[in-house]
Amino acid sequence: MISDMLAAIAYLAMAFAVNDMFIATGTTVLRRRRRYIVSVMLTGAGLQVLMLLASYFGFGVALPALQFLAAVCLVAVPLSFWPVVGRIKRGHMHVVNRRLSERAERAEAEAAAAKKWLELAEQTGHVGHWQLTVPDNRLTWSDEIFRIYGLWREHFKPRIETALAAFHPLDGKRVGALLQETVANRSRFEVACRLRRPDGDIRHVIMRGAADIGAGGRVEAVSGVMVDVSEPKRAEQRAQPNQAIPLEDSLTGLADRKQFDLSVGHEFKRAVRSRKPLGMVLLEIDNFRGFIAHYGVMEGDACLRRVAQAVQAMPHRTGDVVARYGGNEIAVLLPLADAAGAFRVGTLVAEAIRALGLPHAGHEGGALTVSIGAAAFVGMDDLYNPLELTRRAERALADAKAAGGNLVRAYQAAELLETLAQRV
Repeated sequence: MISDMLAAIAYLAMAFAVNDMFIATGTTVLRRRRRYIVSVMLTGAGLQVLMLLASYFGFGVALPALQFLAAVCLVAVPLSFWPVVGRIKRGHMHVVNRRLSERAERAEAEAAAAKKWLELAEQTGHVGHWQLTVPDNRLTWSDEIFRIYGLWREHFKPRIETALAAFHPLDGKRVGALLQETVANRSRFEVACRLRRPDGDIRHVIMRGAADIGAGGRVEAVSGVMVDVSEPKRAEQRAQPNQAIPLEDSLTGLADRKQFDLSVGHEFKRAVRSRKPLGMVLLEIDNFRGFIAHYGVMEGDACLRRVAQAVQAMPHRTGDVVARYGGNEIAVLLPLADAAGAFRVGTLVAEAIRALGLPHAGHEGGALTVSIGAAAFVGMDDLYNPLELTRRAERALADAKAAGGNLVRAYQAAELLETLAQRV
């Protein structure tokens, strides 16, 4: 009797297990055999119950028939599973958990919807995202980046060399230097650039990027966004038709003196309104006349372009202006930089020029050097005229040249008092 009861419980347990298996995997495994197998299990359980009752109430005559049917059910159980096992062994059936499959399908649908919304948002805001892996320099773009570049994903595979070549030459070198610095210092950057598309259209873009740090503490990639701000710039120019168009020096590719003077006036007004400092760095190549006399005019122009590129390629903040100030003078306007900040930038510029290693046979040491003057506006009580800012930078530059060159000098306020005392 106990064995009959346990056998009935076993049959019921197997029936529930088969039903749960069907629910978990759907029709992937059992298909239509679920009903047949469950029916066999329930029949076996029922026969065991009948045998238990026959033994309990003394119906021994019915026991042989019930035992025969129970034996048939016992044989039918493995036979009912055999086709399923055979299909699994032949590789024609893949056991897949339906619940996990549904979750995966929902996750894929949500990811596809999120990607679609991201693409729509990027198209609306003219913002694309990019990633540069390290150290293999593999570059990936979103669809909006292709649109900004005026290219098609089907016809162009992005590479870092071609991506940088599409920028204005000085801007391309600057972005390349910023990427290297970001990887080396695990930092972030933001830079405004000019981008030339294959159709000749010039796009104004802002690039932002940051280093992606991996589990081992190493930089695995640099990821960022590119914002196309060409249309806002054009709308601003249409709204202000009398606004001067940025002018460019034909030799160096920097802003020219006229554009620099306009920028100084604009930034000075903004510094006064915001009560923020405004710095300026002015550099001149030491003994440039001797360089031209020894190497010739063409080499002198090439030297000036190399120096301009080195200054322009240095990491700058958005809003900094680098311009050709005079014949062999280059100026850097530094919004938000005080006197110490301007002097620090001047020191970095001098180091960058020395790092070029340009020869100068007519100069002491045989290498090209520059003299630099730094000045800053820090408040109306100190300086109230943008021309005074440029005058102070020129005075600091003159002091550096008078001291023998290859120096960085900051403007000293005390010098003005000494000059007044001498005049009295």
